[in-house]
Amino acid sequence: MPYVITRLCTNDGACVEVCPVACIHTRPGAPQFYIDPEVCIDCEQCEIVCPVDAIFKDVDVPPEHAEAIDVNASFFRQNKAVVGPVAFETAWQMVHRAHTYASSMGIAVTAAVVDEAGAPIVVERMDGADPRTAELAVSKAYTAAAFHVATADLAAQARQPWLRSLIVAHRGRVLPAPGGLVIFDGITIIGAIGVAGGRTADQDVLCCQAALAVLETLGH
Repeated sequence: MPYVITRLCTNDGACVEVCPVACIHTRPGAPQFYIDPEVCIDCEQCEIVCPVDAIFKDVDVPPEHAEAIDVNASFFRQNKAVVGPVAFETAWQMVHRAHTYASSMGIAVTAAVVDEAGAPIVVERMDGADPRTAELAVSKAYTAAAFHVATADLAAQARQPWLRSLIVAHRGRVLPAPGGLVIFDGITIIGAIGVAGGRTADQDVLCCQAALAVLETLGH
């Protein structure tokens, strides 16, 4: 059951800041924010922080705001481009860019790129990287794709009951640790990249950021 933002919205933006899956968007000139019903995980964080009580579960929307359900969904039908996952060649370039950056720091890592559903596209482990880093990199990428947010942002919430229950539901594949970033095409998620093996979490994140630079050269 997704949440819905009604016309009571004042564009405060507090909901965007707390959304763990980045499913709340708007565009310049729009009268309000909108929740993507296909991405919302029903965590209620947006409802809690809304200063004007403009957010409801779709089954609890007051009759006078019933049109908000379709308004929210329509926003994403109109603005969310239908695109495919990360192309194999692009994913390969991203992995190698991450490895090149890792080499410059004197570390050996595994980098993994997955599609929007978390299925691996390319996984490669550098010589000298711990074999366990392959699983960790894939898990980080899967987590970023599943939650639509950088895994570093989830790390601080790892002890929250809602996240712990989701970790169990995903049978250990969810890894709320730094080193996973979402790959966007506009506002559309097309995949994610995960890196593991750095001496510090920051090094894993930096390798991911280096990999995303590939998209800038391709015009994304």
